[in-house]
Amino acid sequence: MAASQFTSLAMSHTDIEPGDRFELRAQVAVDGSILISLPSEILDPELIPKTIENQDGHPIPFSGLSDFQAIGIDSSAGGHLVAAEVEAIWLEFRSSHRYRLIVDRSKRPRISADHSTPAADSDPQDVALLRRPPNCRDPIDFELGLRAARLATHPGFDHLISLPMVREMELLDHQTRTAITVLRRFRGRAMLCDEVGLGKTVEAGLILSELLMRGLARSVLILTPPSLITQWQGEMRRKFAIELTSHDDAAFREFGPSAWEAHDRIIVSMHTAKREPHRSAILKRRWDIVIVDEAHHLRNRATESWKFASEINKQFILLLTATPVQNNLEELFNLVTLLEPGLLSTRKEFSRRFISRGDKLTPKNVDELHHLLGEVMVRNRRNSVGLQFTRRHARTEAVVLSADEKALYEAITIMIRHELGAEKKPSSLNRMTLMTLQMALGSSTEAARAMLENLLKKKMLPPAQHQLMHDLWARTAQRETAGSKAQRLIRLLGEFPDKLVVFTQFRATQTMLQQCLADAGFEVAVFHGGLARMEKESAIEHFRGSARVLLCTESGSEGRNLQFAHGLCNYDLPWNPQKIEQRIGRLSRIGQSKDVHVFNLVAAGTIEAAVLHLLEAKLNMFELVIGEVDMILGNLEDEREFEELIADEWAASSDSHEFASRMELLGTRLVAAKAAYFRQQAQDQKIFGNRFAPE
Repeated sequence: MAASQFTSLAMSHTDIEPGDRFELRAQVAVDGSILISLPSEILDPELIPKTIENQDGHPIPFSGLSDFQAIGIDSSAGGHLVAAEVEAIWLEFRSSHRYRLIVDRSKRPRISADHSTPAADSDPQDVALLRRPPNCRDPIDFELGLRAARLATHPGFDHLISLPMVREMELLDHQTRTAITVLRRFRGRAMLCDEVGLGKTVEAGLILSELLMRGLARSVLILTPPSLITQWQGEMRRKFAIELTSHDDAAFREFGPSAWEAHDRIIVSMHTAKREPHRSAILKRRWDIVIVDEAHHLRNRATESWKFASEINKQFILLLTATPVQNNLEELFNLVTLLEPGLLSTRKEFSRRFISRGDKLTPKNVDELHHLLGEVMVRNRRNSVGLQFTRRHARTEAVVLSADEKALYEAITIMIRHELGAEKKPSSLNRMTLMTLQMALGSSTEAARAMLENLLKKKMLPPAQHQLMHDLWARTAQRETAGSKAQRLIRLLGEFPDKLVVFTQFRATQTMLQQCLADAGFEVAVFHGGLARMEKESAIEHFRGSARVLLCTESGSEGRNLQFAHGLCNYDLPWNPQKIEQRIGRLSRIGQSKDVHVFNLVAAGTIEAAVLHLLEAKLNMFELVIGEVDMILGNLEDEREFEELIADEWAASSDSHEFASRMELLGTRLVAAKAAYFRQQAQDQKIFGNRFAPE
């Protein structure tokens, strides 16, 4: 439904805002020129087009016809508007009397109307192949030809042909129904608004896989928060055999400025994508499909993110968000406009028709609003799909450090705090290095030792700083026995009889634990990013079989399903709860049949202990559904990642007492953010009810 369908409503020129779009129809006139009828909404004398630009900003010559109810464009300038590959034409209001003409084209090969001959714009090689098909004498060629014929003759999207290719997961009925609905009814442009934990990423992967397999999409752009890039890559690789190239990958960087054209399946954070030179490169090409995760960050039309997303040239688009509305129903209008410009008319007309006066979160004309939203929205709810998650039992294992461990921790911490507070010099250690050293210290002495060894190799360190580093390294090297945390892990394995996945951020800690547990008589499987693909598969199978323990670095939480295990130990704690949640999500997720036990090992008096207290006491993190943490943190309205918040508070504190006070204030913000999230859930129920389930 385009904006022109609201013509029965009285509108004034003040209702039209920059960015509003109106769908047009073009036809060839008798004299060969291109005739375009203008929508009634812009026939006001103050809105009649005087300047029309193409998508590159160049003016298009035109003449007014029939009192400007239509315009004529010479065939040399507008002939492309009636080409076979044109799927839609939009007129976008830019400023007074100034518009931009936007043309949506399909890249798919076109066949003539009677299907007997290729269209004129078909690739010559395709034409030759259609006219003289080769003899398929080779069995492989025959098999490929047979598969191609099956794909070409498939009746439609009533059946997903990509399902046999899905791996390592059990698809749920609501996920396949969502994919079919989006492809069949919505033509690949939809907002996936499932409640948290129901698998929006899986649904997007299904839709993407189907479009790729049918040859309807080649170029893919996925926009997501930075913390979710590796998780997306893992999920798509493991489940759908789709490789996504990250902006940070070496394979991407080696192409330099041409990387955005050289790669067809790219995942990048919105923060990076909207900055130059990436912005221009992304907007320069046409994308077959764009997927935006955590799309609620695009609710505000005034932000650079929304403006950037609206300008991307795309055929298909998926917006993933569990909370499309937060403060105002106009946020819903902004998201829908990214999918189908004009579906909800203009912003002011939408506000007048669908938002109650005095309460911007209460809709009116609800049935009509739901009817329109039913053209683009799918929303599954946990109570409607009959999905029950198993319980999660979290337990903190407080570890008392030995006297020498505590002294070493305090000595290195004092050095790090001093460096963070000192006047920066070119030879000084950067902030990220210092924070990583602090995290390594919280993991194990071995991890801190490995980092100090690397820092000592830096030739630019001032002599005094180098000597201090060396002295601290020497103190770590004096320790040869397993630390207090490792000893507590061994006792925990004696108390917990099932298989246990043990997560650590550091390879040095992993190596230490591997030896320590083997000496204690436990069979251990090891998983880390440095393993080859087959070695990773072997490690998982070893753990599935005879191994009692799986030692994982962070790469073990990327796209791996470990539901056959029911126990998880956070040997060290990332300062970002999203990363902790990703670890837990490997076990506590759809498909898990038993309760999951989470053990957090943390040494008293450390930064990790303060972070864990914050997450448990203020956020009740381990009681939340996987995915809810991100929704809550989004309500903090802070562009920094959570670990950066922690790092900033710690660096700004003069001692542990001030740090505790700062963490208490951060905890108050978390409580407010959590309350806001639950209010959003209630608002969603009021606005959407039980509507928008897939067919």
